[in-house]
Amino acid sequence: MNGVRALNRDAAKQQPESVFENPLEMVSEILLTNGEKLATLNRRRRSTTRGYAREQLTVLEEIEEAKARLKSRRGTPIEEGSALLR
Repeated sequence: MNGVRALNRDAAKQQPESVFENPLEMVSEILLTNGEKLATLNRRRRSTTRGYAREQLTVLEEIEEAKARLKSRRGTPIEEGSALLR
């Protein structure tokens, strides 16, 4: 097999926890733009801010780390077409 796989882009953006094991996994996804990833991480962060159980704090930390990694890639070719957060 050649390693090609499908990605449900709508699910990845609207319910990322159903597609990715953790927020950091989203950073390397090539089928989403950096802008889509950052917008999705921001939405997930807002939806995770209630309660602050230990598990939620871990997810919040992972979200912030993923966002930092994506922001450090700004200007890379994969970013082309991603104007959501400019």
